Amino acid sequence: MSHRNRPHKNNTQSANPWHKNSTGVDGPNQKQSRGGGTSNTGKKLSQQSNSCGDNFLKQSEEKFHQAHRKHVESAKKYTQQYESSEDEDEGGSASQDILGSVLKNYVGAGMDIGKTQEYLQNLLESRSAVCLICIGTVKRADPIWSCQSCFTFFHLLCIQRWGNDSISLKRISHEQQEGYYNNQGEYIPKPALSVHWDCPKCRKEYEPVDIPRHYDCFCGKEQNPQNHLWLIPHSCGETCSKRLVPNCGHSCVLLCHPGPCPPCPQTISVACKCGQSAKKTIRCSQRTWTCLKTCKQKRNCGIHECGEICHSSDDCPPCKSRSKQKCLCGAKTKEVNCSESRWQCGKVCGKMYACGLHHCEQGCHEGDCGECPMGLPRTCPCGKTSSVAACSEEIGTCGDTCQKFLDCGEHRCSERCHPGKCGQCMELVKRPCRCGNMTKEVTCHKQLNCETKCKNIRSCNKHPCNRKCCDGQCPPCDKLCGKTLPCGKHKCSSMCHQGPCYPCNQKATVKCRCAGTTLEVPCGREKKVGTVKCRLPCRIASKCHHTNPHHCHQGDCPPCQQVCGLKNDTTNCEHPCEVKCHDAVKVVTKDKNFKPVGPWDAPTEIVEIKRLPHPPCEIKVPVTCIGGHETSLWPCYNSKPTSCGRECGRALKCGVHTCPKQCHVVKNLNSTEEEPKCQSCTAGCAIPRPNGCSHPCKRPCHPPPCYPCQAPTKTTCHCGLTQIFYKCHEFYSNDKSEDELKLFREQVLSCGQKCIKNFPCGHRCNSTCHSGDCPNPESCSKKVKITCECRSRRMEVNCAARTKSKALECDENCEKVKQNRTRERSDRERLQREQEEAENQRALEEYEKKFGPKKYRERKRTQVEETKEANYLLYGLVSGGILLVAVMVYFVLVN
Repeated sequence: MSHRNRPHKNNTQSANPWHKNSTGVDGPNQKQSRGGGTSNTGKKLSQQSNSCGDNFLKQSEEKFHQAHRKHVESAKKYTQQYESSEDEDEGGSASQDILGSVLKNYVGAGMDIGKTQEYLQNLLESRSAVCLICIGTVKRADPIWSCQSCFTFFHLLCIQRWGNDSISLKRISHEQQEGYYNNQGEYIPKPALSVHWDCPKCRKEYEPVDIPRHYDCFCGKEQNPQNHLWLIPHSCGETCSKRLVPNCGHSCVLLCHPGPCPPCPQTISVACKCGQSAKKTIRCSQRTWTCLKTCKQKRNCGIHECGEICHSSDDCPPCKSRSKQKCLCGAKTKEVNCSESRWQCGKVCGKMYACGLHHCEQGCHEGDCGECPMGLPRTCPCGKTSSVAACSEEIGTCGDTCQKFLDCGEHRCSERCHPGKCGQCMELVKRPCRCGNMTKEVTCHKQLNCETKCKNIRSCNKHPCNRKCCDGQCPPCDKLCGKTLPCGKHKCSSMCHQGPCYPCNQKATVKCRCAGTTLEVPCGREKKVGTVKCRLPCRIASKCHHTNPHHCHQGDCPPCQQVCGLKNDTTNCEHPCEVKCHDAVKVVTKDKNFKPVGPWDAPTEIVEIKRLPHPPCEIKVPVTCIGGHETSLWPCYNSKPTSCGRECGRALKCGVHTCPKQCHVVKNLNSTEEEPKCQSCTAGCAIPRPNGCSHPCKRPCHPPPCYPCQAPTKTTCHCGLTQIFYKCHEFYSNDKSEDELKLFREQVLSCGQKCIKNFPCGHRCNSTCHSGDCPNPESCSKKVKITCECRSRRMEVNCAARTKSKALECDENCEKVKQNRTRERSDRERLQREQEEAENQRALEEYEKKFGPKKYRERKRTQVEETKEANYLLYGLVSGGILLVAVMVYFVLVN
């Protein structure tokens, strides 16, 4: 069997013949080796191996404890960040709260079954489930078995081998065990065989019949379930139907699934625990609920009400009201709980019975003591005969043999019936000594002990037992340990033992720096406790000009956190220094004269306490630029006025422009007029000219208005025949209105001659020279000719009348002309059809002549050729006639 399939060593007993059984008695091979010398050599070797193993265990335990202490210290440092200066005494509770909040999710009672089920399902579907026996992957198609306690998956073959091998090893170990005699000489048989096998993970015990024989689905309904891609692996796809836990009478309604079933989702109507509130509908898994009403039942005392919050009627707690109550006999009185009113004081009653001879020997009780027990039927001392006599009389012996069992429990008393206790057993019996090395006849009440000293190592694994005739149960070592404890100051005062010593139980006093506060800690923990938190003020004089109050501490005093407040001599201003105090600041510098021997050498750091100069004053002060444009807040050390970079913008003497220079020094910051250092205006006139004037003003920059423009201008009249001369200001001026200018321009630009433009009808205008379109185009009096639709009738009328009636109406002559034209058109069409037919006939004859049967027809061919020539002449005459008629029609239509 491989080491993977081997059961856990805690579940089986060792099959080694040198192994001691559960009672501590050595095996048979060990008994035979006690007399020889080779056994001592073997014991020495075993002692050496045990000592080596102990040293290894000690080293591993020390490493573990060191790592554990580091983790605890780091956790404490982390929790100290949450401790305020006011709550320093409660740091331990704060750290416990933080660690408790971190570890609260690791308790097993509040396990979320839904998350566990989802985890197991994802584990199967992602192929990350591992069999803990063969350390192999549990695949979708592998037959498996899952534990009913921890729901871990195993291969079916692996768990079968595991269960069979576990049972086989236990049976083999049981067969190797034997019975033994205890120190009283009694034979103790070997224990009965308890056969079971355990889950490899959670160690849940299963019976041999529980070894799985078949591959079942999770709900157990189907054997060898099919591997379906759309179902959970190893499930049958049917409803689970398992009884829910705790058993509420409902079944699981989920499909066949791994892991535990979820809480019962059914809804039921149930009342609260006390039954005072009305029923409400809740989940079956939460069927027990409590209301806020108090219980009104009487407690077990029958006087006081319960008063607790809603609970079951049978679960009322005992009454805790205190009252003074007497004991049962009434001798003593004390204050007890109301539920403990009947109490016994433990005093012997001592009352006289009715006989007047004997006293009651019962403990504290109430009521009558009853009849005298000496007056009841009594037996002789051996109990064989009985008689009735007065309590004043004594019952004598019967004279028969006593026959009571002696203290040994095996033999009977051989004396005659006698009062009192029987004597010791004097029978001779063969009995082995306590260690089992010798056997001898001795009286039954005696214990046989030999002189052989036990050489077994005691529990301390250092000193031998050396007890005579030891039964194997060696007593603990009675020597003092004497090892130096981890504190390094005291030694272990316990008995010699194995493993590390207990921590030192002495107390050590740790003082703060001023010795005003002390703290008692376990010895050896002085360094780990750290500094003692002292609330007294520090007694060390401050290194700066402030008082710097703070609590007692270890090491250097903390730097002063107050504002400097001294006059700033660096900036030489009137403001006090507002940065943190810098009278005593720790400055770390490196030795400039350090010469490294190699690249591994680093320069040494020099730590000095120095007084640093005041930094530049950063207080914001208002500063106005040199041109007076803006005022802003600048640091005091850099509060010198400068140029803001804007344009000067002061009005120049011209009254139009402003100073274009960048912000410059001026005498009066509030003035908006030109200053001596402003740039004079060198631009020309920038006043806009009248609309239409294109001549610039020749004067230098001046305030408006400009002089009238005297530039002579030449242009043509409206009709373009005559040139007109005028001055620019006459046509374009800002002094006249637009209507006046238009009237003047119309008068000047008109030459007085007849207009040369034409009306839209094509005739010449009758007005004099003017601007724009010609007026009254509808009054044209020129004579024009108009025709009818067929152009047969013609008439002369005025141009204005033509616009009203553009054409004449046709008469009878027009109808005749239309008929003639229609007739001519039909003749042309008939002639064209005949020509087309003749052409088609000719083409047909040529085709037949070319592709038809060849016949010699000399005479007929000549006639055809003549006919052809005649046709060509006819075609030419018809075409010329058609062309001539078309030309004539065109000219007629055009006219």
